[in-house]
Amino acid sequence: MKLDIPDAGKTRICYDYQIFATQKYGGISRYFVELASRIHQFPGTTVRIVAPFYRSKFLSAKSGAVPVLGFYSDMWGTRRIGRKLDIALSRPISAIYAPDIVHETYYSLNRTSSATAKTVVTVHDMIEELFPEYFPMSKRTIEIRKAVFQRVDHVICISESTRADLIRLYEIDPQKISVVNHGSSLVISIGPPIAIGAPFFLYVGDRGGYKNFIGLLAAFAESQLFKTHKLVCFGGGLLTAPEQERINELRIPNGRVLFVGGDDALLARYYAAAEAFVYPSLYEGFGIPLLEAMQCGCPVICSNNSSIPEVAGDAAIYFDARDTQDISHAILKVVQSPEERPKLVLKGNARVKQFSWDICAQQTYAVYERLLSKQ
Repeated sequence: MKLDIPDAGKTRICYDYQIFATQKYGGISRYFVELASRIHQFPGTTVRIVAPFYRSKFLSAKSGAVPVLGFYSDMWGTRRIGRKLDIALSRPISAIYAPDIVHETYYSLNRTSSATAKTVVTVHDMIEELFPEYFPMSKRTIEIRKAVFQRVDHVICISESTRADLIRLYEIDPQKISVVNHGSSLVISIGPPIAIGAPFFLYVGDRGGYKNFIGLLAAFAESQLFKTHKLVCFGGGLLTAPEQERINELRIPNGRVLFVGGDDALLARYYAAAEAFVYPSLYEGFGIPLLEAMQCGCPVICSNNSSIPEVAGDAAIYFDARDTQDISHAILKVVQSPEERPKLVLKGNARVKQFSWDICAQQTYAVYERLLSKQ
């Protein structure tokens, strides 16, 4: 760790320790690594991530692309100690760096670094506010978020949908909020074709609660497509006992719902081979898997709620996520209308070009510049 002081006249930007000390893997830490590594390359700008003891694998892998004031450590037994050290050391380290902007990577009641810098926080979703039944600690989270939104100088939302929810739920001045979309980190992978003995629909990621995987299972059963197709779940852990029990109740034969796991390269190959990617979520703050699917030439079938249409645009077949029959009709449409699939692929190829981490970095930096111009 080198506490070097950048040349005078450069805009100094700091990202704090919070998400990097918490997430080993995870979408939020990936977002900040992609963002920081790009903005650090902007002329007249210098970036530091102040994370005295971090456990993010994404940050560790990219530490050469953006300076990190801290050390990688993934010792589970010392996480609580590491957290205390992060809190104690971040402010003095940040004071030496003297940032103009501090972009806080999660929600903290108090400032995590320099007392003089302008502060920014990114809001990814309003899941805990809208689905408190799935989050036992939602009341405490809401209290902290309310304090953060009052304290910081500016809020970035990752979609117009999230911005609208934020204004409605917290009554924040719309002028204090900007929308900056995400990009996709997935790299298209060249490898042998995925062969599992039948065409398949692909589901990606966590399956619990508002993700509505159980609703997808019911639609898959109703469509009777299990006779000709499989449903592949990538990531999110092995199928649970309740999920397997529900599969049996729906009379879906053994071997027609599969779990697979692996890295991004393997995921890209599954996207490329799938009949379609199905996204049945009841709510999303953005929905990066939509971009990943389109990037890999995989048709998208998805919910018509929250930010999802904002991302997928005209490059998807939509359904009501709370209507089993509607989900069933949507997945049947891809199978029964062969002309639909190539149309969706072409539209997806065009749509995904509107989103990238480069665009995200440029728009985020514009937010920083506006804040500094008000001083």
